[in-house]
Amino acid sequence: MKRLHLFYALLFTLLFPVISNGQSTGKEKLRVISYNIWNGFEKDASRRTNFINWVKGQQPDILAMTELVGFTEKDLGELASEYGHKYYAIVKEEGYPVGVTSNEPITVVKKQVEGFWHGMLHVKTHGLDIIVTHLSPHDWKFRLKEAGMLTGYIQENHLDNCMIMGDFNAYSPFDADWVETHAQLIENMQKWDADQETYRNTRDGRFDYSVLSEFLSTGLTDICRMYIPADKRTTFPSAFLYGWQHGDTRLHGIGERLDYILVSPSLVFRCIDARIHNGIETEGISDHYPVSVDLQKK
Repeated sequence: MKRLHLFYALLFTLLFPVISNGQSTGKEKLRVISYNIWNGFEKDASRRTNFINWVKGQQPDILAMTELVGFTEKDLGELASEYGHKYYAIVKEEGYPVGVTSNEPITVVKKQVEGFWHGMLHVKTHGLDIIVTHLSPHDWKFRLKEAGMLTGYIQENHLDNCMIMGDFNAYSPFDADWVETHAQLIENMQKWDADQETYRNTRDGRFDYSVLSEFLSTGLTDICRMYIPADKRTTFPSAFLYGWQHGDTRLHGIGERLDYILVSPSLVFRCIDARIHNGIETEGISDHYPVSVDLQKK
Protein backbone atom coordinates (compact mmCIF):
# COMPACT_ATOMS: atom_id res chain seq x y z
CA MET A 1 0.00 0.00 0.00
CA LYS A 2 2.84 2.38 0.83
CA ARG A 3 4.33 1.75 -2.59
CA LEU A 4 1.01 2.54 -4.24
CA HIS A 5 0.70 5.80 -2.32
CA LEU A 6 4.26 6.70 -3.26
CA PHE A 7 3.54 5.97 -6.92
CA TYR A 8 0.47 8.24 -6.96
CA ALA A 9 2.37 11.00 -5.15
CA LEU A 10 5.16 10.84 -7.71
CA LEU A 11 2.70 10.80 -10.60
CA PHE A 12 0.87 13.86 -9.20
CA THR A 13 4.17 15.72 -8.84
CA LEU A 14 5.17 15.00 -12.42
CA LEU A 15 1.81 16.00 -13.86
CA PHE A 16 1.19 19.05 -11.67
CA PRO A 17 4.45 20.75 -10.66
CA VAL A 18 3.86 23.28 -7.89
CA ILE A 19 5.77 26.03 -6.19
CA SER A 20 5.72 27.03 -2.55
CA ASN A 21 2.48 29.01 -2.78
CA GLY A 22 0.67 26.08 -4.36
CA GLN A 23 0.41 27.55 -7.85
CA SER A 24 1.55 25.84 -11.02
CA THR A 25 5.07 26.78 -12.14
CA GLY A 26 4.38 26.14 -15.80
CA LYS A 27 3.12 29.17 -17.73
CA GLU A 28 1.35 28.21 -20.92
CA LYS A 29 1.93 31.61 -22.50
CA LEU A 30 4.72 34.09 -22.95
CA ARG A 31 3.71 37.73 -22.43
CA VAL A 32 5.48 40.63 -24.16
CA ILE A 33 4.74 44.26 -23.25
CA SER A 34 5.84 47.51 -24.87
CA TYR A 35 5.53 50.71 -22.83
CA ASN A 36 6.50 54.35 -23.42
CA ILE A 37 7.10 55.57 -19.85
CA TRP A 38 7.10 59.33 -20.62
CA ASN A 39 10.48 60.90 -19.87
CA GLY A 40 11.57 58.17 -17.48
CA PHE A 41 8.69 58.89 -15.08
CA GLU A 42 10.11 62.43 -14.77
CA LYS A 43 11.55 61.43 -11.38
CA ASP A 44 7.98 61.04 -10.08
CA ALA A 45 8.12 58.35 -7.38
CA SER A 46 4.39 57.69 -7.42
CA ARG A 47 4.35 57.09 -11.19
CA ARG A 48 7.28 54.72 -10.85
CA THR A 49 5.57 52.82 -8.02
CA ASN A 50 2.31 52.57 -9.96
CA PHE A 51 4.25 51.30 -12.98
CA ILE A 52 5.99 48.61 -10.94
CA ASN A 53 2.75 47.47 -9.34
CA TRP A 54 1.00 47.28 -12.71
CA VAL A 55 3.86 45.32 -14.28
CA LYS A 56 3.88 42.89 -11.36
CA GLY A 57 0.21 42.23 -11.98
CA GLN A 58 0.81 41.56 -15.66
CA GLN A 59 3.78 39.21 -15.08
CA PRO A 60 5.42 39.86 -18.45
CA ASP A 61 8.26 37.66 -19.61
CA ILE A 62 9.66 40.45 -21.80
CA LEU A 63 9.16 44.18 -21.25
CA ALA A 64 10.31 46.77 -23.78
CA MET A 65 10.44 50.44 -22.81
CA THR A 66 10.89 53.71 -24.64
CA GLU A 67 11.73 57.13 -23.19
CA LEU A 68 14.07 55.78 -20.54
CA VAL A 69 15.15 59.38 -19.98
CA GLY A 70 17.77 59.77 -17.25
CA PHE A 71 18.33 56.00 -17.00
CA THR A 72 21.70 54.30 -17.01
CA GLU A 73 21.95 50.57 -17.59
CA LYS A 74 22.38 50.17 -13.83
CA ASP A 75 19.20 52.18 -13.23
CA LEU A 76 17.29 49.95 -15.64
CA GLY A 77 18.58 46.88 -13.81
CA GLU A 78 17.38 48.27 -10.49
CA LEU A 79 13.93 49.02 -11.95
CA ALA A 80 13.71 45.54 -13.49
CA SER A 81 14.59 43.86 -10.19
CA GLU A 82 11.58 45.55 -8.56
CA TYR A 83 9.18 43.65 -10.81
CA GLY A 84 11.15 40.41 -10.90
CA HIS A 85 13.32 40.62 -14.02
CA LYS A 86 17.02 39.79 -13.68
CA TYR A 87 18.14 40.59 -17.23
CA TYR A 88 18.19 43.93 -19.03
CA ALA A 89 19.79 46.00 -21.79
CA ILE A 90 19.66 49.64 -22.86
CA VAL A 91 20.67 51.16 -26.20
CA LYS A 92 22.40 54.26 -24.77
CA GLU A 93 22.45 56.39 -21.63
CA GLU A 94 21.62 59.84 -22.96
CA GLY A 95 18.69 61.46 -24.70
CA TYR A 96 15.71 59.15 -25.15
CA PRO A 97 16.98 55.57 -24.76
CA VAL A 98 15.05 52.40 -25.47
CA GLY A 99 15.56 49.30 -23.38
CA VAL A 100 14.33 45.79 -22.65
CA THR A 101 14.14 43.52 -19.61
CA SER A 102 13.42 39.81 -19.37
CA ASN A 103 13.01 37.01 -16.87
CA GLU A 104 15.41 34.89 -18.96
CA PRO A 105 18.96 35.69 -20.09
CA ILE A 106 19.40 38.36 -22.75
CA THR A 107 22.00 38.35 -25.51
CA VAL A 108 22.62 41.79 -26.97
CA VAL A 109 22.99 41.40 -30.74
CA LYS A 110 23.14 45.02 -31.84
CA LYS A 111 22.86 48.55 -30.50
CA GLN A 112 22.55 51.24 -33.13
CA VAL A 113 22.04 54.96 -32.74
CA GLU A 114 23.50 56.20 -36.03
CA GLY A 115 20.78 56.88 -38.59
CA PHE A 116 18.00 56.64 -36.00
CA TRP A 117 16.25 59.43 -34.15
CA HIS A 118 16.47 57.59 -30.81
CA GLY A 119 18.07 54.26 -31.65
CA MET A 120 17.47 50.56 -32.24
CA LEU A 121 18.19 47.73 -29.81
CA HIS A 122 18.24 44.09 -30.93
CA VAL A 123 18.43 41.34 -28.31
CA LYS A 124 17.74 37.63 -28.11
CA THR A 125 15.72 36.22 -25.22
CA HIS A 126 13.18 33.41 -24.84
CA GLY A 127 14.33 32.13 -28.26
CA LEU A 128 13.08 35.33 -29.92
CA ASP A 129 14.72 38.20 -31.72
CA ILE A 130 13.39 41.32 -29.99
CA ILE A 131 13.91 44.71 -31.65
CA VAL A 132 12.95 47.84 -29.71
CA THR A 133 12.86 51.26 -31.34
CA HIS A 134 11.41 54.75 -31.01
CA LEU A 135 10.90 56.43 -34.36
CA SER A 136 11.06 60.16 -35.03
CA PRO A 137 8.28 62.15 -33.35
CA HIS A 138 8.61 65.02 -35.83
CA ASP A 139 8.99 63.96 -39.44
CA TRP A 140 7.28 61.29 -41.57
CA LYS A 141 10.15 61.18 -44.08
CA PHE A 142 12.66 60.45 -41.34
CA ARG A 143 10.36 57.76 -39.91
CA LEU A 144 10.06 56.15 -43.33
CA LYS A 145 13.85 56.06 -43.61
CA GLU A 146 14.07 54.43 -40.17
CA ALA A 147 11.42 51.88 -41.14
CA GLY A 148 13.40 50.99 -44.27
CA MET A 149 16.56 50.50 -42.21
CA LEU A 150 14.72 48.22 -39.77
CA THR A 151 12.99 46.08 -42.38
CA GLY A 152 16.24 45.80 -44.31
CA TYR A 153 18.04 44.70 -41.15
CA ILE A 154 15.41 42.05 -40.41
CA GLN A 155 15.54 40.65 -43.94
CA GLU A 156 19.32 40.73 -44.29
CA ASN A 157 19.77 38.86 -41.02
CA HIS A 158 16.95 36.37 -41.71
CA LEU A 159 15.22 37.07 -38.39
CA ASP A 160 12.44 34.52 -38.71
CA ASN A 161 11.32 34.61 -35.06
CA CYS A 162 11.27 38.35 -34.66
CA MET A 163 9.15 40.87 -32.79
CA ILE A 164 9.66 44.58 -33.37
CA MET A 165 8.06 47.02 -30.96
CA GLY A 166 8.04 50.48 -29.50
CA ASP A 167 6.67 53.95 -30.14
CA PHE A 168 6.57 54.29 -33.93
CA ASN A 169 4.91 57.74 -33.95
CA ALA A 170 3.10 56.59 -37.09
CA TYR A 171 -0.34 55.50 -38.27
CA SER A 172 -1.43 52.10 -39.48
CA PRO A 173 -3.54 51.83 -42.64
CA PHE A 174 -5.73 49.46 -40.59
CA ASP A 175 -6.68 52.44 -38.42
CA ALA A 176 -7.44 54.83 -41.26
CA ASP A 177 -11.24 54.66 -41.13
CA TRP A 178 -11.10 55.42 -37.41
CA VAL A 179 -8.36 58.02 -37.14
CA GLU A 180 -9.53 60.01 -40.16
CA THR A 181 -12.66 60.92 -38.20
CA HIS A 182 -10.59 62.79 -35.58
CA ALA A 183 -10.99 66.31 -36.88
CA GLN A 184 -9.34 67.94 -33.86
CA LEU A 185 -6.28 65.72 -34.21
CA ILE A 186 -5.93 66.60 -37.90
CA GLU A 187 -6.26 70.29 -37.09
CA ASN A 188 -3.67 70.04 -34.29
CA MET A 189 -1.16 68.29 -36.53
CA GLN A 190 -1.64 70.70 -39.40
CA LYS A 191 -1.08 73.61 -37.03
CA TRP A 192 2.06 71.97 -35.64
CA ASP A 193 3.45 71.51 -39.15
CA ALA A 194 2.65 75.10 -40.10
CA ASP A 195 4.80 76.31 -37.19
CA GLN A 196 7.84 74.24 -38.27
CA GLU A 197 10.50 75.28 -40.75
CA THR A 198 11.75 71.80 -41.64
CA TYR A 199 9.78 68.94 -40.16
CA ARG A 200 6.39 67.61 -41.24
CA ASN A 201 4.31 65.02 -39.39
CA THR A 202 1.56 65.15 -42.00
CA ARG A 203 1.96 64.36 -45.67
CA ASP A 204 0.49 67.23 -47.69
CA GLY A 205 -1.67 68.04 -44.69
CA ARG A 206 -3.04 64.51 -44.27
CA PHE A 207 -2.13 61.48 -42.20
CA ASP A 208 0.76 59.41 -43.51
CA TYR A 209 0.46 55.61 -43.56
CA SER A 210 3.66 54.77 -45.43
CA VAL A 211 5.77 53.96 -42.34
CA LEU A 212 3.56 51.15 -41.06
CA SER A 213 2.94 50.04 -44.64
CA GLU A 214 6.71 49.57 -45.02
CA PHE A 215 6.72 47.13 -42.10
CA LEU A 216 3.56 45.33 -43.21
CA SER A 217 4.79 44.96 -46.80
CA THR A 218 7.66 42.74 -45.62
CA GLY A 219 5.30 40.25 -43.95
CA LEU A 220 5.32 41.59 -40.40
CA THR A 221 1.91 41.30 -38.77
CA ASP A 222 0.12 43.84 -36.59
CA ILE A 223 -1.32 41.49 -33.97
CA CYS A 224 -3.32 44.11 -32.08
CA ARG A 225 -5.57 44.88 -35.02
CA MET A 226 -6.57 41.18 -35.07
CA TYR A 227 -7.86 41.29 -31.49
CA ILE A 228 -8.86 44.89 -30.80
CA PRO A 229 -11.58 46.96 -32.55
CA ALA A 230 -10.24 50.11 -34.23
CA ASP A 231 -12.03 52.49 -31.86
CA LYS A 232 -10.38 50.79 -28.87
CA ARG A 233 -6.80 51.06 -30.14
CA THR A 234 -5.79 54.40 -28.61
CA THR A 235 -2.28 54.33 -27.13
CA PHE A 236 -1.86 58.13 -26.98
CA PRO A 237 -2.68 60.47 -25.36
CA SER A 238 -3.71 59.39 -21.90
CA ALA A 239 -6.13 61.61 -20.02
CA PHE A 240 -3.31 62.12 -17.52
CA LEU A 241 -1.34 64.15 -20.06
CA TYR A 242 -3.94 66.91 -19.91
CA GLY A 243 -4.92 66.52 -16.28
CA TRP A 244 -8.29 65.10 -17.36
CA GLN A 245 -10.23 62.23 -15.87
CA HIS A 246 -10.09 58.83 -17.51
CA GLY A 247 -12.75 58.51 -20.22
CA ASP A 248 -13.04 62.25 -20.86
CA THR A 249 -15.03 62.63 -24.09
CA ARG A 250 -12.52 65.16 -25.42
CA LEU A 251 -10.10 62.28 -25.95
CA HIS A 252 -12.33 60.86 -28.69
CA GLY A 253 -11.26 63.56 -31.12
CA ILE A 254 -7.51 63.28 -30.54
CA GLY A 255 -6.86 59.59 -29.82
CA GLU A 256 -4.09 57.91 -31.83
CA ARG A 257 -2.37 54.56 -32.02
CA LEU A 258 1.37 55.17 -32.05
CA ASP A 259 2.68 52.12 -30.17
CA TYR A 260 2.97 48.70 -31.82
CA ILE A 261 4.17 45.13 -31.47
CA LEU A 262 4.71 43.54 -34.90
CA VAL A 263 5.65 39.89 -35.39
CA SER A 264 7.29 37.90 -38.16
CA PRO A 265 5.18 35.36 -40.12
CA SER A 266 6.44 32.32 -38.21
CA LEU A 267 5.18 33.74 -34.91
CA VAL A 268 1.65 34.62 -35.99
CA PHE A 269 0.28 31.14 -35.27
CA ARG A 270 1.69 31.34 -31.72
CA CYS A 271 -0.10 34.61 -30.92
CA ILE A 272 -3.15 33.95 -28.76
CA ASP A 273 -4.05 37.43 -27.52
CA ALA A 274 -3.20 41.11 -27.75
CA ARG A 275 -4.28 44.07 -25.67
CA ILE A 276 -3.93 47.82 -25.50
CA HIS A 277 -4.10 48.63 -21.80
CA ASN A 278 -5.89 51.95 -22.02
CA GLY A 279 -8.20 51.36 -19.06
CA ILE A 280 -8.22 53.22 -15.79
CA GLU A 281 -5.64 50.82 -14.30
CA THR A 282 -2.81 52.48 -16.29
CA GLU A 283 -4.07 56.04 -16.01
CA GLY A 284 -1.56 58.34 -14.33
CA ILE A 285 1.56 56.34 -15.21
CA SER A 286 2.43 57.83 -18.60
CA ASP A 287 1.11 59.90 -21.48
CA HIS A 288 1.04 56.63 -23.47
CA TYR A 289 -0.81 53.39 -22.78
CA PRO A 290 1.06 50.05 -23.01
CA VAL A 291 0.58 47.27 -25.54
CA SER A 292 0.88 43.53 -24.88
CA VAL A 293 0.93 40.34 -26.94
CA ASP A 294 0.63 36.80 -25.58
CA LEU A 295 2.29 33.89 -27.38
CA GLN A 296 1.94 30.19 -26.82
CA LYS A 297 5.11 28.71 -25.46
CA LYS A 298 6.73 26.22 -27.78
